[in-house]
Amino acid sequence: MGMYTEIYVNVDLKKETPDDVIRVLEAMCRMLPDQECSEVLVDFPSRWECLFSNMSYYTPSTNCRYLKYDGITERWSLLGKGDIKNYENEIDKFFKWIMPHIDAYPGEFIGYSRYEEDDQPKLYFMVGDEDT
Repeated sequence: MGMYTEIYVNVDLKKETPDDVIRVLEAMCRMLPDQECSEVLVDFPSRWECLFSNMSYYTPSTNCRYLKYDGITERWSLLGKGDIKNYENEIDKFFKWIMPHIDAYPGEFIGYSRYEEDDQPKLYFMVGDEDT
């Protein structure tokens, strides 16, 4: 059967976030046709396609995948919550991949992951230049 890990991320992205990064997030948030999502995500961990989906009954039966552009601030924001079988550390890989594009100060909370048997989540904070 397998164990599940929940993910939650809520961040603003830097104005200069590359279009290819936005395209990957659009695919993860299912904002593109299914075939296009698969094509965009072909070089990324396979479970990223369902990272913000409700995949189990071992965490609350909720999910969220919301990517929004704000014309006033001229930046994108991402809110995502879901759960997957995190066999290949896909969640850590996602946080490492998105970290350079997050508009936050070092130490600011950006999300969490929680393995289904753990009482406490693993918290993710924005890293500073010295941590990268």
